[in-house]
Amino acid sequence: MKNRLVKKAGVVLLAAAMVMGVAACGQKDTNTDGQAGTDAAATDTEKNETAKATGVSTKDYNPDDYVTLGDYEGLEVEVDTYNYTAEDVEQEMQSEFDYYIQNTQAYDYKKLDKDTVEDGDIVNIDYVGKKDGVAFDGGTAQGAHLTIGSGQFIDGFESGLIGHKVGETVSLNLTFPEQYHSEELAGQAVVFDVTINSIDEQSVPELNDEAVQKMGSGHNTVDEFKKSTEEYIAEKVAEQNEESKKAAVWEKVYGLCKVSDPPEAMVQDVLDRIASNLAAYANQYQVSEDDFLTIYMGTTREEYDVSSKENAVTSASEKLVAAAIAKKEGIEITDEVINEYASKDAEKYGYDSADAVIQQAGKESYYDYVLGQKVDDFLLTKVKIKEKEPVSIMSTLNN
Repeated sequence: MKNRLVKKAGVVLLAAAMVMGVAACGQKDTNTDGQAGTDAAATDTEKNETAKATGVSTKDYNPDDYVTLGDYEGLEVEVDTYNYTAEDVEQEMQSEFDYYIQNTQAYDYKKLDKDTVEDGDIVNIDYVGKKDGVAFDGGTAQGAHLTIGSGQFIDGFESGLIGHKVGETVSLNLTFPEQYHSEELAGQAVVFDVTINSIDEQSVPELNDEAVQKMGSGHNTVDEFKKSTEEYIAEKVAEQNEESKKAAVWEKVYGLCKVSDPPEAMVQDVLDRIASNLAAYANQYQVSEDDFLTIYMGTTREEYDVSSKENAVTSASEKLVAAAIAKKEGIEITDEVINEYASKDAEKYGYDSADAVIQQAGKESYYDYVLGQKVDDFLLTKVKIKEKEPVSIMSTLNN
């Protein structure tokens, strides 16, 4: 299922979480007043030289050299809140079922009383693809369903069936695109012999006990599936309400603070992590970094670099503000506290141990992450929360 079968997000998602480090409220603007201390500026170049080897943390700096805190005591903050209804549970169940059906093509099919293929028809076909007269791997199937015009097959395959009749076997002389993922087939001429078995009507099967069992969700009945779905949504409501509070409070408090230009080493550390995340995602999708940016993020390398620098400056500034609040309020991060957070993240992200989490994130970066979390928790006790009228969690659940 699109939401709950993927519990362990793995290396990339944890690394992404470590980048922002504090409340991840999505700000891009930073307050600057040019008041960085002279001593801090003088030593920043030296620290930047050792940053890649040792990692960078707010522990390496006096946050008071960079941050002037605002008065957050008794601050009133409006926050978004979320809830769910019985209808939301039904909607999520159907959404997950539809997702399963779509991705496994587990539709119900009924033969139509139609014998000539037209654009938009769903055809049931057998086919064999041959290169130089020899069938190639992945080019043969029986009883496959194909929507004509869907673009699922290479150019000429689907359009080549239009106008032909049920029962016919059609030979299609085609050429694979030059950029095809298989080097053996890229740019190669092939022949597909395609038998049209029927023209069908497609429908989504009924969500019943049998369908639930086929989903592989670990449930045997619709009632079990419903209970699990409601538990999942309730958990997400609780998480979202907590994160909503933290984000709103942090944004308000951060906006009251003045932050000078953060140390170059801290900014570069975040940039390095952003670059590492991009490389990991591109590798996961087996495309170049530039193609990943264009295809999956809808941006260019130039735009991404500008945005990354802005986000890195913001992240470093937020970490310094969190460190300044922690210093003022006597919030200390011990090894015991770090291990407690790391143990929870190990379970959440599928790591073998707390040590593995800390090693992956980087000890210094993880320290700042935990510090940010502790500061978030502290601020919730110092401000007045005014909750807005709840809205359905469904507006954010699948985003």
